[in-house]
Amino acid sequence: MARSHDSNHKENWGIILNILIVDDNRAKYIPLIRGITALGVPRDNIHTAESASDAKQKLRTCQYDLLVLDLCLPEQIESDPSLEIAKALLEELQDGSGIHKPRLMIGFSAYISYIEEIQGLQSCGSMVFYHYDEEKDDWLTGIVNCVKYLITDNEKSRPEIEPVDLCIITALYDPELRAVLDLPWEWGGSEPLDHSTMIRRGKFVSGGKTFSVIAAHALRMGMVSATVLATKILTLCRPKFLVMPGICAGVREKTNAGDVILANPSWDYQCGKRLSNEHGSHFYIAPHQLYVPEAVEVRLLEISRERGLLTEIKQNWKGDFPSSELNLRSGPVGCGSAVLADLSIVDEIVKTQQRGLLGIEMEIYGIYSAANSSPEPRPITFAIKSVCDFADNQKDDRYQKYAAYTSAQLMRVFFERYMSNFH
Repeated sequence: MARSHDSNHKENWGIILNILIVDDNRAKYIPLIRGITALGVPRDNIHTAESASDAKQKLRTCQYDLLVLDLCLPEQIESDPSLEIAKALLEELQDGSGIHKPRLMIGFSAYISYIEEIQGLQSCGSMVFYHYDEEKDDWLTGIVNCVKYLITDNEKSRPEIEPVDLCIITALYDPELRAVLDLPWEWGGSEPLDHSTMIRRGKFVSGGKTFSVIAAHALRMGMVSATVLATKILTLCRPKFLVMPGICAGVREKTNAGDVILANPSWDYQCGKRLSNEHGSHFYIAPHQLYVPEAVEVRLLEISRERGLLTEIKQNWKGDFPSSELNLRSGPVGCGSAVLADLSIVDEIVKTQQRGLLGIEMEIYGIYSAANSSPEPRPITFAIKSVCDFADNQKDDRYQKYAAYTSAQLMRVFFERYMSNFH
């Protein structure tokens, strides 16, 4: 059914929604169709495809508002289903190769490993995912709620979002956001904040009171993507705290793998002016450093002195971890636009910009800047990232998951212990 703007249809919300469900199991998509039509979406606007080839044909001829995709899919109806077929379809949608990308995409599967693999793809960061369980209807409720979001968005009548106590932003889903979602904070399923940002809601207790939290990750690494996400979340959610955990590069001789660094201050170490003359080219820095509130730093430094707590956090990790003790430090962390694997650049920053440099990463200054420029009341903002390598040619990924874990755990300790102090 074509989209219509006829005033006679204003009461029928579904008239302007087109939905494609791609699944080769009718036992799953029939109850989903019933749930969607119960919201007022006409049955003619809900299309189905049982193979990737059928789905691509429909995506070429129609602009859909919502794609619901089983992550285990056959290329042709008679062929065997696999995750690789679904991945190939998603890659075509991202590349824009002749098929129309829907406004919102949902992936679901009975296999958690399939969901985790697709979630780990940076290009699929704006997708929503649900675990299918034939004995539960959480997946069905979640998808129907996404349809409700699209309906209210089309009607320009979205309810105002309640302010939250804590917003957590990470640069990556894996391993950074995944480490956050492993915290025992009663996380719910993915839900759209808007067309390009998915969030998870949770809650935690501090001082006998319950506080709300949302978590999201940027679609790409870097200051620009982090700043855009932070600005959006600050505008829509109005949090008391804005925090970025995650991983970073450390400075050798000052940090160990897994050490957590409170970025205080953060600045763009590439900001300045490059001039050339008869003596060659010279870069003149113009750093703008942003600091963490003392109320945050003093409490994190108090945690840093609890050797028993830090040892327990390290020992609770189930994977590889370094032989060095876990430490929590506060100090300068530079922010740049590229992943570093060149020790000479780190040495230059230490010599010309900040001799106390502890770490290098790509997002924190953008987060701090977004918060610093937001309207009053501004959120309390800080970043604690853990060292996973040392920005040299010996980079490896061995301790990335451990570093993401230590960062998330110390963030948890801070908020469960001190959040009630700030209310």
